[in-house]
Amino acid sequence: MKIAMTLSNKSLLETRFRPTLHGLICGFAMQPDQSIQTLGGDELRSALDRPGTVVWLHFNVRVGQSRDWIARCDHLSEAARRFLLEHDDRKRIEQTGETLLGVISDVRHDFDLDDFDPEHIASLRFYMDASCVISTRLQPCSTADQLRTEIKQGHYFDSTAKLLVHLFDSQVTRLGETIERVRVMLDDIEDEVLAGRVRGQHAQLGSIRRLAVRLNHHFGPEHRMLQRLCRRLPNWFGAVDAAALQDVAEEFRELVDDLTETQERAKLLQEELAARLAEQTNSNLYILSVFTAVLLPPSLIAGIFGMNVMGVPGVQDGGDMAFWWVMLGMGAISGLILLLLAYWRRLF
Repeated sequence: MKIAMTLSNKSLLETRFRPTLHGLICGFAMQPDQSIQTLGGDELRSALDRPGTVVWLHFNVRVGQSRDWIARCDHLSEAARRFLLEHDDRKRIEQTGETLLGVISDVRHDFDLDDFDPEHIASLRFYMDASCVISTRLQPCSTADQLRTEIKQGHYFDSTAKLLVHLFDSQVTRLGETIERVRVMLDDIEDEVLAGRVRGQHAQLGSIRRLAVRLNHHFGPEHRMLQRLCRRLPNWFGAVDAAALQDVAEEFRELVDDLTETQERAKLLQEELAARLAEQTNSNLYILSVFTAVLLPPSLIAGIFGMNVMGVPGVQDGGDMAFWWVMLGMGAISGLILLLLAYWRRLF
């Protein structure tokens, strides 16, 4: 009996402290009865073979254990394993038979408009068939994390097609929020420039243009990829899911157009700002030129009368009024120059 109890306790300890798969960010099995099971460890392979179940597995491939699991996964073909473990970030969606392989862009949680860094744009790779979605990432992805949170809160997907559509729809929402924040920044800068409060907006506009170009570079291809995918969908895509994916593709097109408009608007504001700065500089130079022209004759006269040479008028025999005559002469010449400048501005 003691030996039996020892074996029983050992089995209990092995079950309780069974090693889990490090690098698995999330694993869910959405079963036909609309229940959602959180997966881990040895449950992954059995869930993939369970009929009528929609499975989503999301891995961090920086962890070696995740790469080993994907490399040994019997559910994936050799080409799919290589694809999920690659580091080529070219955006694409490839269809092989009834499976989809894709690389899409995503933004990180620490995405900052004021201090944009290209590293804030992450890539999400995925394999998809009629019952399974396996995704991998190197950097944290906000859209994938949002989808994980929603599923934990009870959001049920009865097909992988709906899960894919929701993933792209979340991307559209996040990108739309980013573009709206950029528009607000441009509105504030435009109000300041039109009000004449020109101070340091050049750096902000340059940052906004770089951000818009980067976002267009990363998310623009997704619009074209979705259009091609909508023209040739796998057979497990239903008509409702196909229509929803087409709507998401149209929303992506509108967002790409908004990004292009944002770039042009930032460019026009930079040109307007440069024109206003040039106008201010020209105005300051004009005022400086007027003062220089007005003060040049008095300076010349003062320089002449300040020379330490013999024969300067008013030095030896000019009397008490010589100083005032010189001051009067300089004032008269300055006034004459001002009158000539005013007359010249009236003519031209």
